[in-house]
Amino acid sequence: MSEGSTVSPNVTKAGDQTRAALLMAGIRLFGTKGFEATSTREIAAAADANIASIAYHFGGKDGLRLACAEMVASRIQGVVGPVLGAIDPKGDPALAQAGFERVLMGMTDFMLGQVDARDIASFMLREMGVPGAVFDRVYSDFILPVHSNLCALLGLATGHDPESDLIRLGTFSIAGQVVYFRIGHAIVARRMEWQAAGPAEVEAIKAVILNNIRAFIATNRKQD
Repeated sequence: MSEGSTVSPNVTKAGDQTRAALLMAGIRLFGTKGFEATSTREIAAAADANIASIAYHFGGKDGLRLACAEMVASRIQGVVGPVLGAIDPKGDPALAQAGFERVLMGMTDFMLGQVDARDIASFMLREMGVPGAVFDRVYSDFILPVHSNLCALLGLATGHDPESDLIRLGTFSIAGQVVYFRIGHAIVARRMEWQAAGPAEVEAIKAVILNNIRAFIATNRKQD
């Protein structure tokens, strides 16, 4: 390339598309097969890309794995982050409960309404069970801050210390319902005799989760 020349916008766009395709293929395959069982050849084929593009964009398979984790965390953070950032309960338990419910309902809409949410949930479940760089990155950048913020809301809503075992485990149990309804979609649909999980079915699931949140708060609310 001669001095002063620039990269064509078309080339840059194609590179961005290839990178995005590799990320989506990595999330899907790592989530369904696991990191060790997935080959770079499979990933490249699924992304309709040259196998060398993995090294070019990510430095190799390990780099792609970490980039996949960062993308997953970014996607979910993009859903819950703005909502959490807009909540200011001002010390009011009722406002804290409303904020907690709003975040969980948003998570449910994302997990059950987005096409790629199944792959994202599968990837998270696999990677969160394997200690290492990916686990540490997702935990520190996403799980810990989001969970801590939710604990703060649930703690205020019930009158308990946000860092108490009750509130930390309660937050996990409530958020875990959302993940289960995504991962166990096929089981739930068959048992409920649903032909498809459309808006009406999602609303039915949200109603159950909402009732569970309110039952937890009512049961554990400290009395003056």
